[in-house]
Amino acid sequence: MPEFSPITWIIVVSAGLAAGFIDSIAGGGGMITLPVLLAAGLPPHLAVGTNKVQSVFGAATAAWRYTVVGGLVPWRRIRPGFLISLLASGAGAWSVGAVDAGILERSVPFVLLGLWIYVALRRELGEGEKPVRVPRGLFYPAAGALFGFYDGFLGPGTGSFWSISQVSLAGMNLKQSTAAAKPLNFASNVGALAVFLLTGDALYPVGLTMAAGTIAGSWIGSHLVIRNQPRFIRPFILVVVAASAVKLLADRYFP
Repeated sequence: MPEFSPITWIIVVSAGLAAGFIDSIAGGGGMITLPVLLAAGLPPHLAVGTNKVQSVFGAATAAWRYTVVGGLVPWRRIRPGFLISLLASGAGAWSVGAVDAGILERSVPFVLLGLWIYVALRRELGEGEKPVRVPRGLFYPAAGALFGFYDGFLGPGTGSFWSISQVSLAGMNLKQSTAAAKPLNFASNVGALAVFLLTGDALYPVGLTMAAGTIAGSWIGSHLVIRNQPRFIRPFILVVVAASAVKLLADRYFP
């Protein structure tokens, strides 16, 4: 483990705070924490595993707030997605060293750009519940397998994928969807983290220290979602999805 100066520790906690806030509203907190961990001197495999440590705590905090305080999480509906996402993310994390990530790295930025255009053009997106387009008994197992594997394997944009797909296909409004995305994201974080812990690819002291900031940020962000109307969330999703796409394109073509 590299030696951290006091300033570096402050930056690590501050990054966790910002990431927890953003992630609890629109997903994408890893865009903040992962570069900070890399800049602090962690090698990529340790940075990815350590990032999962803090993200588990942030997702758990937001999920608890949305369930207990907001009463927004339909657990009976999302349970199949939770369980399958947990297993699929472990498979995704286990596959990192065995599968060529190039296909995902090339295609996901363009998927995110398409998602951004969709959200930008739908000004009333998620302000009210809509008819269910895909039966929930099919949607949650399929989405859990797809998004869970993706989160364990690569990750950026997973929370946004869950939020928008639940609005577009499962009939939720944006507030409900944002809340329901957090336990689903928590499941995929836990599944991936379990693999990273088994392989020794995580630094507990750094991850837990960053988690202190992440918990605080998640608490603040979830409070704002609970207290505001669904339209409050849409600008955050637009910013996070655009930033995720730009970052992935930059990492791919301008490393």
